[in-house]
Amino acid sequence: MTASDAGLSRRRFLGTSVLFVGGVALSACTTDPTGSGSGSDAKVTLNHWYHEYGEAGTKDAAIRYAQEYTKENPDVAVKVTWVPGDYKTKWQSAVLTPEGPDVYEINEVTPDMVAQQQVATLDDIVGSVTGEFNPATLSPLTHSEKIYGVPMIIDVMLLWYRKSALSAAGVAPPTTLDELVAAAKALTKGKAKGLFLGNDGFSGMRDTMPFSAGQQFLEGRKVVYSTPEVATAYTAARKLHTDKSLLLGYPTEWYDPGAFISGAAAMVWGGLWALPKIEQEIPGDFDVTPWPATGPGGKPVVILGGWSQVVNGKSKYVDEAKKYVQWLWLQRNDLQQDWSLSYGFHVPPRSGPAEAAEPLKTGAAKTVVDLLKQYGIRNTALWAPDVKKAHDDGVSDILKKGADAAATLTAAAARSQAALDKLPQV
Repeated sequence: MTASDAGLSRRRFLGTSVLFVGGVALSACTTDPTGSGSGSDAKVTLNHWYHEYGEAGTKDAAIRYAQEYTKENPDVAVKVTWVPGDYKTKWQSAVLTPEGPDVYEINEVTPDMVAQQQVATLDDIVGSVTGEFNPATLSPLTHSEKIYGVPMIIDVMLLWYRKSALSAAGVAPPTTLDELVAAAKALTKGKAKGLFLGNDGFSGMRDTMPFSAGQQFLEGRKVVYSTPEVATAYTAARKLHTDKSLLLGYPTEWYDPGAFISGAAAMVWGGLWALPKIEQEIPGDFDVTPWPATGPGGKPVVILGGWSQVVNGKSKYVDEAKKYVQWLWLQRNDLQQDWSLSYGFHVPPRSGPAEAAEPLKTGAAKTVVDLLKQYGIRNTALWAPDVKKAHDDGVSDILKKGADAAATLTAAAARSQAALDKLPQV
């Protein structure tokens, strides 16, 4: 699972009503154009698509924002479409039609989306405030120095650990991969395992390991993850499997804090979104740390993901849609804080709203935000699913089957490069 997939997979999808797009029935919930009864007087109606967030209150908030925008801009009504189920497949189908959404949310902008005009350039509304964003939030939205999306929320992913378990085992929070492997083994006692990285045994490593070894996945359009440093890292990480210190086959996945709260694993790969539940269930008995550095040239890693808003390049109302996106995600700091922290628990992408957010100023939340600033990283949008798959398949063979790391990564990198070469130049 990629960092960007994490946000989608951890949500609940509950909707049941029907939306017709281009003559195709899609499971969705669509509001009427909003705005204090003035929607019928609007000259323009924007259709704004969201995937169905699991956090209570998010749909009402999205509708409230749309209503407020129409109050301030009576000529523009906003229709909120709440899309459950396989959101990615549905928006990909919808944007192929003239009736597709004017504004929709995505995890990253792929070259195909740019080539097919599924997104409009947003430099005119984002350009003057790019310095307010963590650069890693813009990397999956940028091609040829043009920005195609506005980040909405940052989901931060790193390691959580039970302080009481580490103390009882005489283990310090790991700062290197070797320390993590040793700690996981020492913390494995009976049915309780030392570490949970996902039920596949390596979700937490998929997007971290080359970075933690001081390497990269990609340099521009060149695949570069097949290095001795990365091979050494994955060889060392295999010990987590051979030591049997990884939790596997748990009823919930890594993005749910259940394994951590229950004590099934003393350390877990997880996200900031779980903090409120963790604080409620095991107050004071937890802390966070980055994925540890690997090798002499390595560095700690914190992965960030999240959702971003784009404007459909084929919309009849591109200019109006841009102004709406600008108002909602770049001008209204109060709404950005509300969206990030009143329903789920995320970091607002812009520095101003993030630094002003009281819930992020203390405790573990502040630690996570500080680690994000220091170590946060994310791959570019060229790390597309087909490019990534060869890497993930190879890593699985190394970790689970003991395949030779150097040879396996070399072969995987060649397949990744072939997939990358097929992506359009934009």
